[in-house]
Amino acid sequence: MSLKKGKSAFEWITKGSDIEKIKNQWLEVSNSSLPILIVGERGVGKSFWIQRSLDKRNISESSIVQFDFSFNNSFEEKLDKIKSPKPNQTIVIDWITKAKKEEMIALQQWWKSEKYNEKTKVYLYWEIHSEEMETFNQKNLYADFYDQLKSFRFELPNLKKRISELPLFVHEFLEEANQTLNKKINSLDEDFYIFLKNKNFNRNYSDLKDLFFALVAFTSGKQLHWKQIPIHFFENSLSELNVQPGIRLEDYEKEIIKANLIYTKGNREKAAKLLGISERNLYRKLHEFHLEDLS
Repeated sequence: MSLKKGKSAFEWITKGSDIEKIKNQWLEVSNSSLPILIVGERGVGKSFWIQRSLDKRNISESSIVQFDFSFNNSFEEKLDKIKSPKPNQTIVIDWITKAKKEEMIALQQWWKSEKYNEKTKVYLYWEIHSEEMETFNQKNLYADFYDQLKSFRFELPNLKKRISELPLFVHEFLEEANQTLNKKINSLDEDFYIFLKNKNFNRNYSDLKDLFFALVAFTSGKQLHWKQIPIHFFENSLSELNVQPGIRLEDYEKEIIKANLIYTKGNREKAAKLLGISERNLYRKLHEFHLEDLS
């Protein structure tokens, strides 16, 4: 698979039945001129899906006006650009909840005047991050704007909900890393998939891709080994521990040690670092709790 400059190298992976259905609907809607909203967590490929729709419509990147309100961009200049008479316009909106009140009002006024204009065709894409949805569920200016432009709403699942497709993403990211870094790594050991299935990727596919680029960059052989994974990739953020009253501290300690050993496939060094104790102390506790067989 060749790496084309300016475009993502990996193919559109939609092998699961649910995601394949979403893809087909997405492409069908690309024949319409109604606004398209794409919702999802960070790193689930929202921008990639938008790009696929733009490709289907044969829209060049130079003709797109993008409003990304996470940056201090020239809003007035871009607003004037979309107000200028054109037969076709393509607009991409991102992080609308970070827009100023006056910017929201200006965009609303533009859309109200433009959506019934028969002389122009407007392709409008709106990328919505899951964390923004709480703002749209409230009665405010952003919610009003959301109600006006939610003609077609698509929600992309996170990596945990597409775990059956994990080997496909791994293969594509490995190929892309090989192409970019001029490497020839062609395999990885099976323990990788046990780790990946249990890992919480905060940025989903983006984190997964970054992991493989890092591993490929620092690997000199032709195979990736599970033991090469840096320790910080084993750190899952826990929002809340499920602590039950009436259970002895020793029992909790045993289960925590056991869980970390299973998670690291018996690697004492990595388990000790995750637990915040020395390997010597971990060895003593393994003997105390009769957990030697797990290491």
